[in-house]
Amino acid sequence: MIKVKGLVKKFEKITAVDNISFDIADGEIFGFLGPNGAGKTTTIRMLTTLIRPSSGTIEIDGMDSSSDAEKIRKIIGILTETPGMYEKLSAFENLRYFASFYNIEEKKIKANIEKFLKMFELWERRNDMVATFSKGMKQKLAISRALVHEPKILFLDEPTAGLDPESAFMVRKFIENMKNNKITVFLCTHNLEEAQSLCDTVCIIKNKIIRTASLKELQNLKNQRTFILKLKKPDDRFMGIINNFKDCINYRIENEKIILNIENFEKNNPLLIKELVKNDAEIIYFNEKKESLEEIYLELVKG
Repeated sequence: MIKVKGLVKKFEKITAVDNISFDIADGEIFGFLGPNGAGKTTTIRMLTTLIRPSSGTIEIDGMDSSSDAEKIRKIIGILTETPGMYEKLSAFENLRYFASFYNIEEKKIKANIEKFLKMFELWERRNDMVATFSKGMKQKLAISRALVHEPKILFLDEPTAGLDPESAFMVRKFIENMKNNKITVFLCTHNLEEAQSLCDTVCIIKNKIIRTASLKELQNLKNQRTFILKLKKPDDRFMGIINNFKDCINYRIENEKIILNIENFEKNNPLLIKELVKNDAEIIYFNEKKESLEEIYLELVKG
């Protein structure tokens, strides 16, 4: 659906985006993550044909961004980080105005406006001026604006920013449902828990791409893994056994649980368990502690 190759954007002497490449499959939720100033918004502006790249190519649904920009705009929806709405118009009038830019019949426009305003619980306020809306309501209206023409690709920049927990949950469930409708979602967010729960693939960028992978692939990057061991009756004898593996295991004790960082775990886990059982250790559980996307992200960005 989206193919990016060798994308560069320079502003005079500053290189905002430095030779990035990635592919996004049809119907995929693609997370685009990075610190402030990493080039995320600049990349979105290039993908949505708002600005031209300095070099590199962008292909969207088989169309080239440099020669087919107008056609591309018809199949994409955009939620910017700071969406602007006409505050002296009603919610209904705003959506009708923006929908008029697309070749959609009037009956369909009205049906779509009703559909999305009801979806985001704004239908009862459809005739109220947007100036009277809360920040969260304006955000939901902006998402409705991005969807009103039923795009094939949706670009979302911080879609849950400013929303109360209930509204944020509603938006996240909506993004999840995009997969069922075969809509491709390009999600730019600082909420790493949100990215972890929603995204099929994440791309971590800091002007250049640091890593593009699924969460599972990111969790499998390191040879060392973290495990939690709970013994029924821990004593010095069992800690001595663990200390015998000091070349490949380091540990700490938290709330009567032993947190083990184990290198070459596929080899050393069975050896450790075998030794503990042989010495009559009663193991309540031995579980892997998966790194969160936040932990992986911070390590990669700092590195």
